[in-house]
Amino acid sequence: MNMPESYQHLRIEREPLRNDRRTKKIKLPRLERANMRAHGQHLLSGLDRAVQQAKQQVSTATEGYVLKLKYSGNLDFTHLIKHGVEFISQEDRQLCVVFGDEKGLATFAEHLQRLGLDDAELTYKQILEALDGIDNWTSEDRKSWAISQKGLPAEGAFSLDLELWPVKVSHHPERRVLYENFEQWMKDSGIKQLDRINRDSLLMYRVEVTPTQAEMLLNHRDIRLVDLPPESGISPVLLMRDINELPKQISSPAKSAARVCILDSGINTNHPLLKPAIAESKSFIPDQDEFDDVGHGTAVAGIALYGDIEACNAGNYWQPNLWIYNGKVLFKNPNGDDAIFREETFEKTVVEAVEYFVELGCRIFNMSIGNATAPYDGKHIRGIAYILDMLAREHDVLFIVSAGNFMGCGDPPVPLNSWRDEYPDYLIDDASVIIDPAPALNTLTVGSIARHAATLDGQRYPEEISQLAPATEAQPSPFTRHGPSVRGALKPELVALGGNLASPMRAEGDEWRPHTRGLGVLTCHHQPYERSIFAEVNGTSFAAPYITHLAGRLLNEYPEASANMLRAMLVNHADLSAESSSTFSAEAIKSYAKANNHRELAREVVGYGQVDEDVLYRSSEEAVVLMAEDGIENDSHIFYELPLPKEFLRSKRALRELRVTLAYTPSVRTTRLDYRATRMSFNLIKGTSLEDVERHFNKETQDQEKRLNDSVKTKANRAISSEVRSKGTVQSSIWSMRQLSPRYKWFVVVTRQDNDWGKEMSAEIEPYALVVTLTDRENEQAQLYTQIRERIQEQERIRARIK
Repeated sequence: MNMPESYQHLRIEREPLRNDRRTKKIKLPRLERANMRAHGQHLLSGLDRAVQQAKQQVSTATEGYVLKLKYSGNLDFTHLIKHGVEFISQEDRQLCVVFGDEKGLATFAEHLQRLGLDDAELTYKQILEALDGIDNWTSEDRKSWAISQKGLPAEGAFSLDLELWPVKVSHHPERRVLYENFEQWMKDSGIKQLDRINRDSLLMYRVEVTPTQAEMLLNHRDIRLVDLPPESGISPVLLMRDINELPKQISSPAKSAARVCILDSGINTNHPLLKPAIAESKSFIPDQDEFDDVGHGTAVAGIALYGDIEACNAGNYWQPNLWIYNGKVLFKNPNGDDAIFREETFEKTVVEAVEYFVELGCRIFNMSIGNATAPYDGKHIRGIAYILDMLAREHDVLFIVSAGNFMGCGDPPVPLNSWRDEYPDYLIDDASVIIDPAPALNTLTVGSIARHAATLDGQRYPEEISQLAPATEAQPSPFTRHGPSVRGALKPELVALGGNLASPMRAEGDEWRPHTRGLGVLTCHHQPYERSIFAEVNGTSFAAPYITHLAGRLLNEYPEASANMLRAMLVNHADLSAESSSTFSAEAIKSYAKANNHRELAREVVGYGQVDEDVLYRSSEEAVVLMAEDGIENDSHIFYELPLPKEFLRSKRALRELRVTLAYTPSVRTTRLDYRATRMSFNLIKGTSLEDVERHFNKETQDQEKRLNDSVKTKANRAISSEVRSKGTVQSSIWSMRQLSPRYKWFVVVTRQDNDWGKEMSAEIEPYALVVTLTDRENEQAQLYTQIRERIQEQERIRARIK
């Protein structure tokens, strides 16, 4: 059987015009108060009470107080300074935090006193009118989710993570005074400082304390958050195979092959399947070598290198195509078999490791790490996620992270009785939300789907009912965690094989005990010469490196591709499987959509879905991938005319598919709910000409031009709405159409709009990647690639004549 011919993907260019984005002046509604005078007095009383409470707390600042402002509607953060207080952070949709010194608070009090007086002329009075109340930041506000749920150790010394209010930027004199005074106070109080990380919107410490000192920290008014250190753990099940059955010689990758870094518990680089592809190793754990005595890092590396090891093993075919770089950032728990973070701040370790391997040419980083004590609370992105978002932008590297594993919880119990009977309800339970660093926007987050459903006992004794798995092949794994991330961004974006679990069925009341033997994925064992070549593992930790493997192979094909392009390509080829979409009942899907602004329930768990590798690397005559990398100014549009041949646009009924994916890497800030300094989006538009489309988007003629005949936006043929996809920094949708018209041209329009607060943080020209896939599979004589290539050449000739 002859294999179909394949071709390098094609590149397209923007049209030679730039259009300013249509802007609208939005007049925010004023909040009407029945008695403005009484409202001002109520706020004044709250201010006085909050300041008095704050004075009872510990502080190391020379002067000043941190206050909570509760508000209704919209609040103008930029001009809070006009009333004597300075914006620090927006904590949720109706709560912001401000800082005020004695002079500023006097101004604030004076303005509140004048509120409601007929002759009072207050600038930005609407800010005061929007306030509902003023309060102090309390010890309860400072408790993280982990401390609220688990409490603090009752005795002995233990570690805590602290976030201080990020006053000013990292090198500002006021920031320096803040942390120097705080560190002196800790020293005087006998609190042991283990480490510090100082970033523009993150001032974080790891400290060692007693219970009494922990209470002091919870009542320190310069502290924003007190948290337990991160946790991470695995327990892989081992499988056996004779090492002599492997090929005698396994060749190394090409010298130019992609360089992939595994940041994990180290790698045992003498494993016969890994050794030919190991480039360099380094430990970032003091007094420890780079080798893996846990097994997690070696297992991750095996999947990152070979992808589907079960398939490789079936054919005993092993051909490494990537170079593996080993960065040890976890080590074995002295009191257990799991991998843990070092005592110093883990975020600082990650920065050090990434910068080291970037210098060695690594473009892709796998981090199968999850902090179970930091579930995403729907507000700010913090911790490791924030650091990865910054590093991804700074170094143009792709981070691939796991969504985290949910192994049940006890208060309240989830699942209550049975993993099997209560599937899939707990997949979307509040207890199974993604954990740090999975919420990061500038990364790819990967959840897990199942492959196997028969446990080892079920395979050995098929006549008996032993354990039963809730998920079948291609359904979400019972332990995978769900999104969304900040402001509703789809997370995870992708899913891959990560294993399954089962409920024991023979013992009454034991169905909540997860059983995993025989349900995992195959990978490399960290002790191949002592125990086994292979290990069986379960978890999203092992779904993530499969995507890392695909990303590395993509980089081999397109070595100049940016991290944005790699993200866009992978998501562009993802599909929501029938198994995933049917996991939830029709009633549950309808109920969730009604309560969540028409969002799709399944996508909160699996995102864009599973990557289809059919045309991921190469195009064919019936499926063609178009690529573009460019940059865009603020408040502007960029237009791409898709080079669709007449044969594709034929009016004869036949299924044709058009996929569009956009990826960019904005600056981020943890003190803002919007988080992204820059927002980009795309629209798929059809029109009779470029001028037709350009007029539609031109702000000068927006009132004169009627709306284009934009049937591509209808729900009937579009997979994901612009409202949902635009929340993330990688955005994709699919249009399926059976009848087209040759009289229309098709365009993708990329738009950029910066937040007001983000303009100084953003580049004048922000880079992005765009990927479009055209498919015409029902045309047996399709020559789509040839025809599109000719159209692109024709467009290039036209542009050359214009120049």
